Amino acid sequence: MRRVAIIFWVACLLAGMMQGAHAQSCNASASAVNFGSVSPINRSAVSTTGTVTVTCTWPAITLTPNVEVCLNLGGTSPRALANGSNQMQYDLYQDAAHSLTWGSIYSGTTPISLALVKPLSGTTASASVTFYGQIAANQPTVPTVSNASTVYTQNFGGNQTSLNYGFYLLGAPTCASLTATESTFAFSASATVINNCNISATNVAFGAAGVLSSALSATGSITAQCTNGDAYRIALNGGASANVAARQMQRSGGGGSVGYQLYVDSAHTSAWGDGTGGTVMATGTGTGIAQVFSVYGLVPQQSTPAPGSYSDTITATISF
Repeated sequence: MRRVAIIFWVACLLAGMMQGAHAQSCNASASAVNFGSVSPINRSAVSTTGTVTVTCTWPAITLTPNVEVCLNLGGTSPRALANGSNQMQYDLYQDAAHSLTWGSIYSGTTPISLALVKPLSGTTASASVTFYGQIAANQPTVPTVSNASTVYTQNFGGNQTSLNYGFYLLGAPTCASLTATESTFAFSASATVINNCNISATNVAFGAAGVLSSALSATGSITAQCTNGDAYRIALNGGASANVAARQMQRSGGGGSVGYQLYVDSAHTSAWGDGTGGTVMATGTGTGIAQVFSVYGLVPQQSTPAPGSYSDTITATISF
């Protein structure tokens, strides 16, 4: 009878441990990934980070105090943030160098893995792992919609994420061997594409002239690069004369001026200014690629001032 009692006690103890093993579990939650404001025409990569927090729980008594956790992320690589049919390529990585993408055993790529150990006192352990997002460089034609800042997103639901884990005493299982999905974790990635413009110019040089008995013409250029879909306009100020309708080049050192005008057209019919004094502004809609506007300069016939170098400085302002 004594021997039977000992066997019964051991059997009960093991049964209790096995029942406790079913109470072992893990769950995960991921932060949203927000790249903030992005200007595609800058052509530079944009990076950010996110965090996944894993919490595992053991029974008070367990034979498997260790757990290997695998965080699987499905989908194609590179990934894409989208607004309607418009897309912007990016990806999620396991390292700050953006060399190892976050993948999934179900697609033959590498998940994020981490190990947790049951604490000496208590039954719950938590750990956080950082993952890294990067929007690919050189995507200047990503558009905005309705001439306004536009949010691009990708949502990762239960069918794209998988939390797999295995509790053990000695010898951690591999992620490849943990094929059963225990739970999922949803999160989203987003970026706001903003309207932006860059502008540059080349000079309008009329060259040398002995007398101004006939008109002189010359051409310069203004280059605008604006976000795809971004409407813009370019104004030219009045220079030293502060008068867009009657510009003047001043003699270096003083003592004379030469009247001239700048136009948006080669026929010299529409003076390029700020919209006042009968002038017009150049307008366009961005494509993400550089767009070049010719600036047509004209010095009309006039009395020739004293010899010298005459110039004016014009400020071009782009509004979008």
